[in-house]
Amino acid sequence: MKTIIVPTDFSNAADNALKAAKMIAQKTKASIHLANFYSIPVADYSYPDISMPAEILEQIRKAAIEGIGKLSDELKSEGFSVESTIEMGMVSDEIVDLGNKINADLMVMGTTGASGIVNKIIGSNAAHVMRRTTLPIMLVPQGCVCDGFNNVVYLDQLKEDDTAVLTKLFAFGDEMGIRNIKLLNVNTGFFFQPINEHLMMQLDRAFGLEKIKLETVDGADVKEGIDHYLENHLVDLVVMSTHKKTFLERIFESSNTKEMALYSKVPLLVYHKE
Repeated sequence: MKTIIVPTDFSNAADNALKAAKMIAQKTKASIHLANFYSIPVADYSYPDISMPAEILEQIRKAAIEGIGKLSDELKSEGFSVESTIEMGMVSDEIVDLGNKINADLMVMGTTGASGIVNKIIGSNAAHVMRRTTLPIMLVPQGCVCDGFNNVVYLDQLKEDDTAVLTKLFAFGDEMGIRNIKLLNVNTGFFFQPINEHLMMQLDRAFGLEKIKLETVDGADVKEGIDHYLENHLVDLVVMSTHKKTFLERIFESSNTKEMALYSKVPLLVYHKE
């Protein structure tokens, strides 16, 4: 891993995400790329096209430069390699383009969950970025204490070949020194669904029995299953994968990954399947 991109608005949620990024950077020797995208506040939403006085826009820009400069200096004093980007725009759109431009290996983003109108907006931004980017993205809840990833679970229903995603996850685990990565099969519905034995054989051939640590949890749906598991097990990181979906599919299908992004009690790492 070479570059971790961290969008920040200098909030508590963003600061907590930066702590997680620092921990990863220390282990992997990656550089941290801070990004701030400032937007123009709109006083009257009935007239969103009203132009903002130039002096107010300049104040916003200067505040962003000062904030990023302070964070950069702190990180450099701690021995991190740091770069930064400050531009006007919406983070949910601009951060995806920036991640591709600098060829980032991981995006780490803070989220406050989904309680209250402000938090819903923040949570929606995180989910929007997650859907658009093809980069691995780690969503860090504001309230969690992220001091290590010792116990990791990859959440799946084991219905299709996840070799490509697991290859990335195990490589990340090797860089981070993680030895306890479990595949958590969530069994949903009224009838027990046996695990695909052919799929398990594929995973065994790809990674070996010593890496495929399988556990199963029951739940009415995926969220209930993982909630039960988190209540009864010590977990530092939940990992999921998501497919690129068409616009209509995103509207009419419930996204388990989006649910976890908004409500997870621990950091959530999402890999993207093509």
